[in-house]
Amino acid sequence: MHPINRASFNLTRECNLTCSFCFTNGCTHGSMSEEIAFRAVDFLFDGASKCQGRDRVVEVNYWGGEPLLKWELIKRVTLYAKSVSEKLSIPVNFGGTTNATLLTPEKFDFLDEHKIFFLLSIDGGKDSHDLFRKFKNGTGSHDLVIRNAKQVLKKWPFYRARVSLTADRVDHFFEDMTYLNKIGFNYLVFSPVYEGDWIDEKWDTFIEQGKMLIDYISDLRKENKNLIIEHFRSYCTADGSPYPCGAGRFYVDIGIDGAIYPCHRFNKFNDERDWRDKEFCIGHIDHGITRPEFRDKFINFDRGEDCLSCERLKDTVCNGGCYGIRYDFTKDINTVYQGLCKYTNAQKRVSDYFKEKLGGQSLSVNLRKGKPCICYNMCYLEDTVFQKMMIDGSGLECMCYQANYTGDPNPALARPVRIDPNQIINLIQKQDNMGGG
Repeated sequence: MHPINRASFNLTRECNLTCSFCFTNGCTHGSMSEEIAFRAVDFLFDGASKCQGRDRVVEVNYWGGEPLLKWELIKRVTLYAKSVSEKLSIPVNFGGTTNATLLTPEKFDFLDEHKIFFLLSIDGGKDSHDLFRKFKNGTGSHDLVIRNAKQVLKKWPFYRARVSLTADRVDHFFEDMTYLNKIGFNYLVFSPVYEGDWIDEKWDTFIEQGKMLIDYISDLRKENKNLIIEHFRSYCTADGSPYPCGAGRFYVDIGIDGAIYPCHRFNKFNDERDWRDKEFCIGHIDHGITRPEFRDKFINFDRGEDCLSCERLKDTVCNGGCYGIRYDFTKDINTVYQGLCKYTNAQKRVSDYFKEKLGGQSLSVNLRKGKPCICYNMCYLEDTVFQKMMIDGSGLECMCYQANYTGDPNPALARPVRIDPNQIINLIQKQDNMGGG
């Protein structure tokens, strides 16, 4: 039994940016209706009702396009989900990803009240960010994004930024990550844009830049400061999970028409076919799982012989790599894409250096027993004592785009138990009022 109780809601295909590397393929028309959004909420609560114990929870992640273009819809869906949560006594958590152009202070009160925290897509300094992340008139979005990000960090200093690492700018990886740290981000994630021209020399550059970042982190720690960058620490050890992430099992993506996809990467915005005709669509919120044979590939994932004989399966958290990237490049989630292998081998070398230079000190604070998903794009509780551990016996509870984000703002507040995000925020505010560090 694999009930679905976590999902990304594609509120809209629209976006105010025209990022050329975006996997949405530049399609920017169509939005989710309130009726479909509410039915999607009901669908998740129905799944959660079949869960037991701590797994009896709903996670709603606001996604797009740019979800903040549908701000009023976000508010209505949030309030509706909260009302269902109270009626059924099933907790609900919210989150999302945004390009940060519309994440402005007038939205903060509602976001704070309902603990909706977004991952910010920022690619570093002006040159790197504006190379791809442009408005429709061709101007770059960096200045506006950074201005908004600084306001966000004043309100929520634990916010994270995510960098889309491209082959074009990999030689500026160190520069871009340290830039974000210096404006206030202490938690950074990144994910390679595999569609770029990742020749072997680019991966060599990534290794060099990664080692420079580890030296930078080492210097910060001498000043009692810290910067957490995934995947540096996580690739130091294996975890034994049979899955790259939770996609297709307990987490899905819900399209603007209510169609269900294994994750957002399978929701191809430029595919205008009816959802019934899409071979990568597993069902619909009104009809349930209509293509169980495809979903079963995620439930009973077969990495393939290339993975099973690979040393990285034994000494890193790579368990086959992202399903979506596998499918995009090979049209089969059971066939490995060699670009993922090249990244994993490069990251392993960076992580070996991390372990050599910082491993003893850093790994001692790794309290998790499971692992976040392989992409680390939005598993917001990773590397904190609040990270979820188990969902279905697989060794992980990351839903791939985990909707709940509290971060680890102060180790003094951490306890090895799962508590309500409201408690964390209240503790932070209380400590601030008392002058705590």
